[in-house]
Amino acid sequence: MAKRLLILLPALALLAGCAGSRDVRRADGWMTHVISCSGPLLNMGHCLEKAGEVCRGYGYTILNVEGGELPASADAMPTGGLPDVPTSTSGLLDFKARKLYVRCNG
Repeated sequence: MAKRLLILLPALALLAGCAGSRDVRRADGWMTHVISCSGPLLNMGHCLEKAGEVCRGYGYTILNVEGGELPASADAMPTGGLPDVPTSTSGLLDFKARKLYVRCNG
């Protein structure tokens, strides 16, 4: 059991990662931030947190969402926080691609 845990922990660290972003200039001249929060240990809350970091407190407008759904109201906003750790290897292999496209306000 201890050996399995020693092998599993580094694998989880690699898979957990963080939400990442890249900048794309659209044809209309506006800068769009493409935020990725893909993987079995991340959720759309991680994308929203990263959008807040990228836009540095100015707020943002969501242009598109891929691979997940945003909550219907701000009160139901998911937080990134610590993920639910999968209990099986098949759970670790359940890779979900999620992207959030935002434009910063201001």
